[in-house]
Amino acid sequence: MFSTRALFIFIVVTGVFLLFFNALARPPSRTGNMAKPSGLPPVFPDKIRCIEIASPYGSQTRYDGSRRPKFRFGGYHGGIDLSLTEGTPLLAIASGTVVKKGEGEQMEGNFLWLRHAPEDTGFSYWVYSKYQHLQSLPELQIGAKVIVGQVVAYSGKTGTTGGHYGTNGYPHLHLSTLKSLHDEYQTKGSNMLVPDSYLIDPLMIYHEANSKLKESVDTPSGKKTITIPCMTTDGHFWPPGMRVVWPVACQPR
Repeated sequence: MFSTRALFIFIVVTGVFLLFFNALARPPSRTGNMAKPSGLPPVFPDKIRCIEIASPYGSQTRYDGSRRPKFRFGGYHGGIDLSLTEGTPLLAIASGTVVKKGEGEQMEGNFLWLRHAPEDTGFSYWVYSKYQHLQSLPELQIGAKVIVGQVVAYSGKTGTTGGHYGTNGYPHLHLSTLKSLHDEYQTKGSNMLVPDSYLIDPLMIYHEANSKLKESVDTPSGKKTITIPCMTTDGHFWPPGMRVVWPVACQPR
């Protein structure tokens, strides 16, 4: 009787463990505060050289291959990282309003929040974009209006020194995007509290912007991709008239 009971308990405990392990291994779902990764690889325009993603949204590893800590979004990346030289100009991904800026803690650094209305993007929802690890606090004042492609900050490594990246830190931009049907918000520390909001893959913003112009393309294998609208260093937009751009200006080849 004892051995049968012990076997039963072992089976139950093992089953619970496996369910828990599988839950950790699965990408986050939209039911929480973080949507699934888009799964669509970005493609940049021909004859234009852009900074590519070093660590994508939803990744469990950093750009150097190390594992992300479990205490932040269950170990999944809540945005995209672009490796940049310190002082690289960062662009407003869309027109909008400055709603928050400040000095964050470790793994965050100096940050900036922008709010983009549906009339700014052409979407049916509001977008809140956050720029992290800035070289210094932006001079833009809370409530200031920005236009798409405007320089809003400069890249840095604040919040990255003294931890995983050591004394040298890691100069890069961490860009995250919130989606919500509401324009009301509150701030708590460095966080933006928006009703019914959740993190989305920033690539989905470019995907939706391009879908309106039918600019998303199919690769020879038939796999869908996302072509990234951007602004070049000489001030030109591709495609012309786009309301959303890559956060760093691209170089014409």
